Amino acid sequence: MRTNTKRAAFVLGTLALTASMIAGTGVMSASADSSDLKPVTLTFWTCGDQPAAQEEVMKAFCDKYRDQLNIDSIQFNYVSFGDYEDKMTSLVAGGDDFDAFFVADWMLYSKMANRGAFLELNDLMQEYAPDLWKTYEDNDVIAPCSIDGQLVALPWLKKKSSKPILLFRKDLADQYGVDYSKLDTIEDMDAFFEDAKSKIPDITIFESGFPRGNTQSDVLAILAVRDGLDMMNYHMLTNKYDTTLIPFEQTDTFRDAVTWMKKWYDDGIVSKNELSETDTQEFKNGKTFASVGLYESAVEEYDFNVSGAELGYAEPYADGKFRYDSPLNNALAINQNAANPERTLMLLNLLNTNEEAYDLFMYGIEGETYVLDDDGSVSYPEGQDSTNATYLNWFKWPFVRSQFEKPCGAETKEALDQISTWLSKGNLVTAPLTGFNPDTSSIKTELSQRDQLYDEEGKLLLAGVVSGDGVDAAVDKYIEDQKNVGLDTVLDYLQGEADSYGSAE
Repeated sequence: MRTNTKRAAFVLGTLALTASMIAGTGVMSASADSSDLKPVTLTFWTCGDQPAAQEEVMKAFCDKYRDQLNIDSIQFNYVSFGDYEDKMTSLVAGGDDFDAFFVADWMLYSKMANRGAFLELNDLMQEYAPDLWKTYEDNDVIAPCSIDGQLVALPWLKKKSSKPILLFRKDLADQYGVDYSKLDTIEDMDAFFEDAKSKIPDITIFESGFPRGNTQSDVLAILAVRDGLDMMNYHMLTNKYDTTLIPFEQTDTFRDAVTWMKKWYDDGIVSKNELSETDTQEFKNGKTFASVGLYESAVEEYDFNVSGAELGYAEPYADGKFRYDSPLNNALAINQNAANPERTLMLLNLLNTNEEAYDLFMYGIEGETYVLDDDGSVSYPEGQDSTNATYLNWFKWPFVRSQFEKPCGAETKEALDQISTWLSKGNLVTAPLTGFNPDTSSIKTELSQRDQLYDEEGKLLLAGVVSGDGVDAAVDKYIEDQKNVGLDTVLDYLQGEADSYGSAE
């Protein structure tokens, strides 16, 4: 039970960077002398596709920093977003000794926390990554990433919000005369989709998030903005930006999301095979006319894999409240059975203190995988771009450190400035339950049953697959089914934890 843990005053990006974040030489604690440690291979698991130069870059990195780290090689294993949860669940259940893996509040974190998959890091970090530990302390991000007072996930330090933004093919809308002048509400979106469906041939109109591995549908997120509900990404619970937990299925927001998705499912706006779709980049690959993404996707140089494609975007309920992302939004966890947790932490400490090491790890080999422009921006080398980059496009989010991050590729300085302005909007807020993730071992059976029932029934409803007597009957049945698998037990326990978490100072 986390009743004595101080809740973080979590406002990323507005906190001052400390001396521990200034570029240096990668100071390690005296007890972490690499000469005392045998050479090792670190094994990491993450999402996406492996870049062509990954092994070459990691070899160059290990060679350059052998004296500090004594790491022979760093092996990255990549899994598609859609298959990642199943793969990692299998590896953890089998007791694999890989070292670290990507987790997020929107993918895998809660499930792995309930399985005891994370190594507790408080003592290890203070010995093997003291500079990084101080950075976390100075930026108040330890509590949101802790369970029972123990840090279990290594957060990134970057301000971000996943408020849903509607992305669409402006080139197709212009070509076929689809009106996109007003996209402020869910009703506007419906008219837009129906218009596109009647005019644009041979394309699925809307993809609602599930093919990308989302736990909850993007339509539910849009309606949560409308209704002032917090998208906690925590066992399908929500709140009204307070600490009172509400099962999402019991809200009008959930019922409306099912209603709209059933309409679009029946009308052919969304694919009948959306839940089984394996392509996690349908919109990017030109298979869908519209999707939901992040603000940064909208204002950066969006890289379609389709010739002539042009991006349009809109922000439904632009003034609606939405949370800043938790530091768990993109994090790295060390496996409970990790073969080399100390060396992994030493690596992360170096990346937090040494800009040269950070640049090599994150951007690769200067002149080969990137070039550094006069203004400090990172660009593709001659002959490379977003479609054939050998390294710059890899999934590096869990390793981002704001003090060393540079404008890179689509993340131009202009785009970063625009994102910064958007993130300063008054309706983007720090949610009271940011980082809420208490020890749930006492309700693990009931919580597992709730999650399983969501996977089997709730997700189908949010995908628009409704049979029988219609939406109301189907949602009512789902509500009762959730009650029958121990919802009251889950809520009684978690509400007590939320009350304690919210009152902590």
